[in-house]
Amino acid sequence: MKKTALASALALTLGSGIASAATMTSATFTMLDSTGGTVGVDTTVTGSIGGGTFSVASTTTFFGANWTAHDGVTFGPGTYNIDTIQGGSYTGVEVGAGQVGGHILFDWGATTDIDVVMVWDVACSGGSCTYTSTDGVATNPANPDGIRGYGMIDGAFPNFNANFDFEVAAVPVPAAVWLFGSGLLGLVGVARRRKSA
Repeated sequence: MKKTALASALALTLGSGIASAATMTSATFTMLDSTGGTVGVDTTVTGSIGGGTFSVASTTTFFGANWTAHDGVTFGPGTYNIDTIQGGSYTGVEVGAGQVGGHILFDWGATTDIDVVMVWDVACSGGSCTYTSTDGVATNPANPDGIRGYGMIDGAFPNFNANFDFEVAAVPVPAAVWLFGSGLLGLVGVARRRKSA
């Protein structure tokens, strides 16, 4: 099962053209409360994504304090359990086809390492890809509230939903990366055949 998730994540990353860190051409941070009401919006966000990681930050304060988000990781289709810094966990985070999951640590003022989990719908065309935060897959048992993003379970904004939506220019993938990716997928296929034999 883990090998299938790895192959799916690799195929999605290579397919979107983001093999190494790419600068976001535009990004927006939107905080929603536990009822889905908008608490704040910041359109001055900058960051990068690629290679299974992402980061975002802004020079605009949020409720009077500076913020940044760091150590973000991305993951492809599958179901995940994510342990938080504070000891809680998000269980059953579902990432569907055409989606990417993300987990990042949000620092706000003196409060650090607030866990933020998102699932994005990803659409690529015309040399760029847009990442739009969603509630996960349509029948997501882990997050059925219909509010974009996953509610934060630690930090200064309990049950609020932090969403980072962005667009990145698709980075041309070098031929060596495609070759490596196809070779790795082939090895996964061989391993699966041996296991089933």
